[in-house]
Amino acid sequence: MDDPIAMLSEGGTCGELPETVNTSDLAETAHLKRRVSPADESSPQLRRDPLRLAVLPADTFRLPVLATTTVNAHDPPFRVVTLEEIERNALANAASIRSARATASKAEGLMRQVGARPNPNVGYSAQQLADRSTDQHTAFVEQEWVRGDKLRLNRDVLRHTQQAQQAETSVQEFRVLTDVRLLFYEALAAQQRRRAIDSFAQVAGRGVHLAEQRQTAGEGSVVETLQAKTLLSEVSLAAEQADIAFRTTWEALAVIAAMPRETHVELEGAFPVAAAAIEWERVAANLMASSPELQVARSIVREKQALVRRHRAQPIPNLTTFVGAGYDREQDHGMINLQVAAPLPVRNNNQGNISAAHADYVRASQEVARIIQTLETRLAQVAREHQTAAAAVRKYEEEIIPQLQQGLELSELAYQAGELDFLQVLVVRRGYYEASLKLIVAQTQLAQATSRLDGLLLSGGLASPADYTTGDSLRGFSFSGQ
Repeated sequence: MDDPIAMLSEGGTCGELPETVNTSDLAETAHLKRRVSPADESSPQLRRDPLRLAVLPADTFRLPVLATTTVNAHDPPFRVVTLEEIERNALANAASIRSARATASKAEGLMRQVGARPNPNVGYSAQQLADRSTDQHTAFVEQEWVRGDKLRLNRDVLRHTQQAQQAETSVQEFRVLTDVRLLFYEALAAQQRRRAIDSFAQVAGRGVHLAEQRQTAGEGSVVETLQAKTLLSEVSLAAEQADIAFRTTWEALAVIAAMPRETHVELEGAFPVAAAAIEWERVAANLMASSPELQVARSIVREKQALVRRHRAQPIPNLTTFVGAGYDREQDHGMINLQVAAPLPVRNNNQGNISAAHADYVRASQEVARIIQTLETRLAQVAREHQTAAAAVRKYEEEIIPQLQQGLELSELAYQAGELDFLQVLVVRRGYYEASLKLIVAQTQLAQATSRLDGLLLSGGLASPADYTTGDSLRGFSFSGQ
């Protein structure tokens, strides 16, 4: 997206002016496109906005038609959307969040499964059926008894896996919410820019009208008229770019939040206020205590610790018992059979798996250290962005804008007294207009830095959530006896 401030500051050539209309038609079109409440129109900020000062009636000059302001009278009314509404919809409907929640449910099911006891085998056995009166018939029950507390250790492993998946769900929720807020404030900035541009367009259009009058009366030059027209063309281009920025950003926001991509939308909200001072050490401590990324990594460390304990229990042999009861026709009396079996751990003590599990534990521990370093780096970057933007917002709000506003009021008085011509006033107004756009840019940067802090430095809502589950293989491993 091109920077309107740079575009307006550098100037440039312009081609043919667009088709012109009376400003009363443009005002009606703008009213159809943007719904401004009476409270907004009467707010002190708008009453004090020098860009809205009028010296001549609006219908005394003509403005270029902005392509994006044309609204059909039969179009549906604009729907006001708030950040809270978008966030609720995103948490409920975002595909990546639903995927993360499903994976957490999968981990819970696997945790229950890996601790389930083996089923007994029941059967019937018959021997010597071809020998008359010597056949034997037996009903039996066979059961494997898992020793070494392996099934409980299985559940310990998967319980930590489930905790990691639950934390991963939180990771995904923060990612989506951060993306939603970043795009919301970007779209809100485009909406604010368009309103500032519309205010200045009236002034720029009047500048063209007066420059043409001065040229006709022989008091002005062609260069003066061309400069006024160039400024109006630049304002027209800035308005078109602001509309494009709003539309495309809203579409991206609707995708992230899983909302309908309706076009008649107006955002309702405000940029956050710059805090006087932030204790960044406290912010860092809160980040390390609350980060779901770290919660995931630490749960994986505990999972690997539990897996080491599980593999150390594997060499403890299971017992398999066989109990049968039947009838021996040859001896003409009943019989009972009993068998007990267990593997001897003389050749395989599971040392390879124990060593591999310990290596996984070491790797998981180092992953925690890596994530801490990553968070510290990201926090330093966001802190720089936040402090830079906050300083700019304070400087513009407390010094630059008030100074320019005072200069505008004085220039208006000088113009009414005949000490300045309108084009000189227009130059002053242009400075105020450009400063207003720069303030919007700084407010957007501050809002986005704040959103990253609130989102615990997480973003990427469309990324696939991680799946840390490995199935129920530990349960089968418990019954192998090897």
